[in-house]
Amino acid sequence: MQKTETRKAETHRKEPKTVQGLLLSALDMEDEIAHSIYRDYMDRENWPADLKDDVFKEIRKYLTTLLDDTERHRNIIRNLQSKPGQNDG
Repeated sequence: MQKTETRKAETHRKEPKTVQGLLLSALDMEDEIAHSIYRDYMDRENWPADLKDDVFKEIRKYLTTLLDDTERHRNIIRNLQSKPGQNDG
């Protein structure tokens, strides 16, 4: 978890001054959320042993929705990056 905190601090330290920088920062945040948080929680071993299986199944359903949403967000950001004028610094 410390790696996440360090990366978050680095992200906030660098203030993007361009549209492309802002989009790259947004993409980085989406990746951080998906890989460091949601995916960790998809693993049953990261939950208390006494958590009921049906409750965990419901949690996974919601996490899957969040991961799908995150992928949609990435696609939106990538689409914005591809727009004319976004690479103009």
